[in-house]
Amino acid sequence: MNPQIKLFQARWILPISGPPICRGWVLAEGHRILGVSGSAPPPTGIPAIDLGAQTIIPGLVNSHTHLEFSQLRHPLGSPGIRLNDWIGEVLRWRQTDGNISQNAIRLGLREVAAGGAILAGEIATPPWLVANEPLDVEVVAFAEVLGLTEQRAAERLAAATSLIESLADRPWVTAGVSPHAPYSTSLETTRRAVSIAESRCLGVAMHLGESEAERELLTHGTGGFAKTLATLGVDYAALAGPGEGRHMAYLRILANAPFALVIHGHDLQEDEVDVIATSPRMTLVYCPRTQAYFGHKPYGFERLVRRGGRIALGTDSRASNPDLSIWNELRWLWKNRPDLPWDRVLRMATIDGADAFLRPDLGRIETGARCGLLALPGDADSVDELVELWLGCDSPIWITR
Repeated sequence: MNPQIKLFQARWILPISGPPICRGWVLAEGHRILGVSGSAPPPTGIPAIDLGAQTIIPGLVNSHTHLEFSQLRHPLGSPGIRLNDWIGEVLRWRQTDGNISQNAIRLGLREVAAGGAILAGEIATPPWLVANEPLDVEVVAFAEVLGLTEQRAAERLAAATSLIESLADRPWVTAGVSPHAPYSTSLETTRRAVSIAESRCLGVAMHLGESEAERELLTHGTGGFAKTLATLGVDYAALAGPGEGRHMAYLRILANAPFALVIHGHDLQEDEVDVIATSPRMTLVYCPRTQAYFGHKPYGFERLVRRGGRIALGTDSRASNPDLSIWNELRWLWKNRPDLPWDRVLRMATIDGADAFLRPDLGRIETGARCGLLALPGDADSVDELVELWLGCDSPIWITR
């Protein structure tokens, strides 16, 4: 008998891709699922590991991180800080003790894994993790690109390409591209970044529609962002355009990518949300506690919830969040948004996050999946009672990964 094959039984199993199973079993080899059932008898000849009054769920997906900040003990600034002022805090931190640290990235990966994530979407600022070593979690490392001048853009595009090539043969790491945001990356640079992704069949992630100040900058060239850029000596005149179509222009470019993550999207309007909702390869990534930290109104999130579009969850970074636990993002939503169906929220960190990365092998417990398994409290008579137990659970426990 293969010692790697294990048979788990539990009070509840939540496959995510199918209905909940009461008192069922899961057969796994490492983190690969060999079978799951609540009606068929378990396989014979394999000693069962009875987890008792527990719930089994698949490993989670943390769709947005910035691991370079992982050594911060507290977020930068204070709650309610304006995004453009926070960016100033980030720049000051980088000028003092914010050099990209390999140790910070490793520390962050361990924290991401401890929070129940089997996959993380990372915005990788070159140089990223250069050592070829085992990681605590699988990573899609989106090489960051920004630049409002041709020279700066060319430098960052070259650095991103170099990082992508260096990750080509890395186990547990897949490359991607991240044109940073509209206030730091021109339309033309974004086109070139997405072209790199298209030519290499890579995903793209972009911060878009984070705040009303971003739209004011792009539409009128005024507001808090304009003041911050002026203070930094950045020529932002080319960013502002007539009308209110600049966000739509970025979305149309992103839609050409093999898959695209639209990060935050708090200020996205109905027609912009419609692009995401009707594009099978686009996903809105929502970071609940970061949104709360800045005090942004999550209009884009609300609109996409109503449309039924795909939404994934992320932690963002320790520069705007107290930790990197995607499990704690779920707990925050269950506590603060009881109007949202609990299972819809759980989907955001499982199957919807996996589908955002074109990973049908993750986010669900089904034969052939490679999702890893997590154990949570499960002493409840119905699945609708589970959330009350989970709110008091600081972290899930890995069964297999």
